[in-house]
Amino acid sequence: ACVPAWVRSHSTLVVVLPVSDLNCFNPLPAQITWVTNNRVNFAMGERTVDLLPAAAELVEKMRAWHADGRDETELGTDACDALRFLPADDDFKRHAEGWPNSLTVEGMPGNLLFYEDPDYELVLNALIKVPGINSSVHDHGGSWTLYGVLEGGEKVIRFNRTDDGAQIALTASLKRSGSHDVTPGSIDSVPPWQVHEERNGNERTIGFIVRSKRPGTFIKNRFDPESGAVEQYDGPVQIPYRLAW
Repeated sequence: ACVPAWVRSHSTLVVVLPVSDLNCFNPLPAQITWVTNNRVNFAMGERTVDLLPAAAELVEKMRAWHADGRDETELGTDACDALRFLPADDDFKRHAEGWPNSLTVEGMPGNLLFYEDPDYELVLNALIKVPGINSSVHDHGGSWTLYGVLEGGEKVIRFNRTDDGAQIALTASLKRSGSHDVTPGSIDSVPPWQVHEERNGNERTIGFIVRSKRPGTFIKNRFDPESGAVEQYDGPVQIPYRLAW
């Protein structure tokens, strides 16, 4: 069985799961340690979080931008620029080498959940794909996403809706609009409701993700391009994971 819903529901607690593959397991490992997710002081208040310094700096910047009232377009642009520095951080890269696979079953992803902001909803995730695996054709609902590749690489295929474009629908008509490769150092920006598919290459791919909201708190769509069927789902299973030594 996959990670149960009660694990995903805890926004104020983190479960450290020291297992090699966290996509699906039953029963839960005995070596679970519950820790509070408030550890390292931020400039924006008394709350703290346990993060590597480079990731903590990114969170501080994004909290400041939110506090300044920047809109989502400005936030996405600024976060994209800030995210480019993470892959160059030696401590961050060394930590990423040990992240467990979170997508091992075709179309059924899990995300490592590093951080969820208590005030502004922004989330830090990772998606680690085994070689040769593909995602479903899906959108990210009303959230925006930045996806930075640390290792490996994949092809992202984009689709346009050729129907009325209803955000929540039972059927949809899609037309492929293009594709591009994302490689280490690339950052893919995915705006709300954009339909896409990710096809991994022959290597393990590590992606670090900044989201405007945590999956599971809003509805996303998964599409079958051949039949036109659409189903709504919560998105990737969220697997709390400690981004610190």
